[in-house]
Amino acid sequence: MCNRTEDDTLRPDYDFSSGVRGKHYRAYHQGIAVSVRKGGEPSVGALATGRVAIAQVRETQPSDLWCQSASRRLEAARSLTESQLACVQEDLCEGCPVDPWPYGNATSINPMLVTLGASPGNSPATGDSVRPECLELPPAGSPHPHVYYEDTKRYWDKVRHLASVMLTPSGGTEDDAYALFGNMNLDRGRSGSASQVDIRADFAKWVLRTIKHGLRPRWLVCLGLTGQLKRERSVRQVFESILELDIDKPEKKYRLLASKYHFREWTTSTANGPLTVVFWPNHPSRHPFMDFDFAEWRSACEQFKSRHTGEAESN
Repeated sequence: MCNRTEDDTLRPDYDFSSGVRGKHYRAYHQGIAVSVRKGGEPSVGALATGRVAIAQVRETQPSDLWCQSASRRLEAARSLTESQLACVQEDLCEGCPVDPWPYGNATSINPMLVTLGASPGNSPATGDSVRPECLELPPAGSPHPHVYYEDTKRYWDKVRHLASVMLTPSGGTEDDAYALFGNMNLDRGRSGSASQVDIRADFAKWVLRTIKHGLRPRWLVCLGLTGQLKRERSVRQVFESILELDIDKPEKKYRLLASKYHFREWTTSTANGPLTVVFWPNHPSRHPFMDFDFAEWRSACEQFKSRHTGEAESN
C-alpha cells in the first residue's frame, strides 16, 4: 500500500489501509449488479447475476420518453444514459423471434409515427443482392440507419416524406423527424406482393404488442393491409384484439382528394395516451401513388397532416 503524498488527490474518506487484495475477485467475474438510487448516485454490489438491475434503472427513465409531445419525446430520448437505453432495448426485444432485431423493422425506441406493412417486400437497392436476417437495435434520439435505405420502388422515400411532413419540428431538421419515426412489418417475407405474403400469427402478435406496449406511437399508419387482414382470419383476430378495434367499423372515413380511395381511422390507446390507427388509402407502390415524382403521395400526406395538425405538440 503506497503512502499518501502532498500532491495525492485521493479523498481522505477513501481509506484502503485495511483492504484485502483479491477479496472480491471471484464475485466480480461472476457478475455485478448496479442499482441506481433515486438521487442518481450509483451503488455497486457484488451479485452473481451478471446483469444490470433493470427494474431499478427503469425508475430513472425520463417521464417524457413516451409523452404526446414530439419535441419532449425527442429530448427525453437524447437524454438517456447507456444503461437506460439498454433497459428500453431489452424491453423491446422481449419475445423477439430474431436476434437481435428482425429485418424490415427500422424504428427508434419511441417513435411518434409508425408505418406498418405486411412484409419488407422485394425491391432491394441496386446491387444489394443479399438481404440480412436482422437489423441494428432501435436507437434513441436518432434515426434508425435503415430508414435511409434506397429501394428501387422508392418505398422508403415515401414513408420518410410522411414522417417529415408530420414530425419535422419548428427549427428542426428532417433527421429530427426520422428520429421519431419507425417502420414495422407483420412478417419477414420477401414477396413483392402483399397477396403472396403468408403472415405468421405469432410473429404478427409480437410486432403489434411491441408497437402498442413498447414503441407507443401517436399514429400507426397501416399500408396495404386491408385485403391481407380479410384473407387471413387468424392474423385479423390478433390485430383487432391487440389494437382493440373492428376493421369493418372505422370511426372516421374520408376520401383521398380526387380519388376513389379512402382513409379510415380508429382511436385506441397505449399506456401513455391516444393512438390513432389509420388505414392509408393504398400501399405506396400501388395506384394512385405510382407516379415517379409521387405528387399523389405528397398530396395524401398533406391531407392527412391537415386532419391532425397540432396533435404532436398537444401535451
